Amino acid sequence: MFTQVLIGSTIVLGTALFLNREINSLETTRYEIKNRKIPKEFDNFKIVQVSDLHNKTFGKNNEKLLNQIHSEEPDIVVITGDLVEGDKDNFQIALNFLDELVKKYKVYHIIGNHEQKSLIKKYKKEYETYFKELSKKPIINLENDKVILNKRNSSINIYGFIIPLENYPYFFKNFKNRKKGLDENFIQKSLGEINQEEYNMMLAHTPFFFEDYTKYGADLILSGHVHGGIIRLPIVGGVLSPNREFFPKYDFGIYKKDNTTMIINKGLGSSKVLVRFNCRPEIVSITLKSEDY
Repeated sequence: MFTQVLIGSTIVLGTALFLNREINSLETTRYEIKNRKIPKEFDNFKIVQVSDLHNKTFGKNNEKLLNQIHSEEPDIVVITGDLVEGDKDNFQIALNFLDELVKKYKVYHIIGNHEQKSLIKKYKKEYETYFKELSKKPIINLENDKVILNKRNSSINIYGFIIPLENYPYFFKNFKNRKKGLDENFIQKSLGEINQEEYNMMLAHTPFFFEDYTKYGADLILSGHVHGGIIRLPIVGGVLSPNREFFPKYDFGIYKKDNTTMIINKGLGSSKVLVRFNCRPEIVSITLKSEDY
C-alpha cells in the first residue's frame, strides 16, 4: 500500500513539475531568412518577435523574458499582438514590459484580437485607459500602416495589418465561416499598394489568412495567435486552435508558399487554457540574410 501511494505521489509530483516547466520555462526559436531582395546593408539584421504575452510574467518584472531578449542582441523587437488578456483588467504588466523594451530597442507593435475585444467587454473603461497609456509610449504602433527601415542607402518595409475582430470566428459565433478568406483586395485597401521590388515584412496577428497575405505580396509574415496548438503531438503537431478547431492547418514554425515565408510564434502566455504540453513559451529570433552578399 505504501509503495502504491509513493508511486502515485511521485507520478503526480512529476506531472505537476513537468506542466509547470511547460508553462513557465522559456525557449528561443531561431530562423535564418534568405532573400535576394534583402539589401546587403541588412545582411545579419536581427529581429526578435514577441507574441501573445497575455499579461504573463516570467520572473519579477518579466526579468527572465527581458534577459532572453537581450541575449539575442536584436536590432529591433516586433510585437505581434495580444500583450494583454482582454477578459481581465490587469494590463500594467504589458505597459511595464514595454517601458523596459524601449530603453534598448526600437519596438514595432500591432494589436491582436484581445486588444480589440477588450473594448467590447466588461473592462472597456479600463482598457480605454490602457490605450491612452499605450499611445504615450515611444513605440511604433502600426495599425494598417507601413514604416520604412533605412540603413545607409537601402531600406526594407514593415507593414502592420490589423485583422478585424469579426474575422476571428468563434467570438461572433460565425464558426461556419472559419474557412472564408478576407474580402477581395481587403489587404490592399487597408495597407495600400505594395512594391514587389522591395523587401516587405508584414506583422499580422493570426496566420489563418496566409493565402491572402501571399496574394498581397508580402515576403515575410510574422504571426502568433495559435499558441502552437497548446498541446503538440509528434508528427501531428498542434491539437487545438483559438477558433476551437482541432489540428489547425497553421500552428507553429515556418511555412512557405510561392515567394512568401510565414513564421508563427507559439507565444508566451495563455488565454483561459492554462496547460501547455510539448509547447513551451518562446520568443522568436530571425536573422535576415542577403543572398547576394
